[in-house]
Amino acid sequence: MEKNTEIRKEFSAAFLDEEIKDENIFEKTKQKIVTDNKFAVDYKIQLLVRNLIKEKIIHQKTPAKVEKKILKLISGDSKTNGPTIPFFSNIFEKPAFSFATALVIVFAIALIIMNTANITETKNFSYEQTGENNMFVQAQNYFNLITQKKLDIQINTSESAEVLKFFQDKEIKYSIIIPEIPNQNISGAFISDENGEKFAHIVYSGKNNEMTYLYQIDESYLYSNQFITLTNDFINYLDDGNCSITVNNNQVTLFKKIGSNICAVISNGNPDTLEKTFCSQ
Repeated sequence: MEKNTEIRKEFSAAFLDEEIKDENIFEKTKQKIVTDNKFAVDYKIQLLVRNLIKEKIIHQKTPAKVEKKILKLISGDSKTNGPTIPFFSNIFEKPAFSFATALVIVFAIALIIMNTANITETKNFSYEQTGENNMFVQAQNYFNLITQKKLDIQINTSESAEVLKFFQDKEIKYSIIIPEIPNQNISGAFISDENGEKFAHIVYSGKNNEMTYLYQIDESYLYSNQFITLTNDFINYLDDGNCSITVNNNQVTLFKKIGSNICAVISNGNPDTLEKTFCSQ
């Protein structure tokens, strides 16, 4: 670069990235940050956004859904009815915006979207599940009754075919999922009756006193009836393919939508094993 090179706005980004090799330009840029208010604002905004990104994003893997949103935003895939000029193209072409300013906007959008996603993913939905008709509460109650031997298992068998036949004979109206759990076998099953509707429950057991309880209903029951519920945001979270895991007092409570069924799984077994078994489906 020549000694009389004009210090432009984009030099602030190069200054931040330590890409200016010419000592004269480096010193001029540094001086302009001190003496030129507009240049200083542009520099400080970039510095702030980069620091925020380092603090909040660098140690986190970008969720797949968020990554798709950002890629869609950048590629301009959204459908329109007429000719359009891409948003990001406008930013770079208009003289009022520098390249560095455009980068700041891109980083800011990414930061907002990703922080919003993180809030949703770390939410503990269990605190919102209340009332005797709530499926989360019902599952906890049934598990406690089973462990206290206060609930009769209506069929004792280790055969999944016999469990399916039992549910068919009892006129369960939806498809039943019977997953295999490592180091545990089916030990029995029972049905519950809520306002004339029958629901399926399966119990597993292991050699070291592990016990896993699976309660499943077709999701449509959550919309068509008031006698079995979950909060709307929890249903939406499960509909998006997420897996909810709560560990409390050596007891794991897991919720996952598999097919059209909402499955509640409670166990005193290994949380990692349960997560691999159910959350990968």
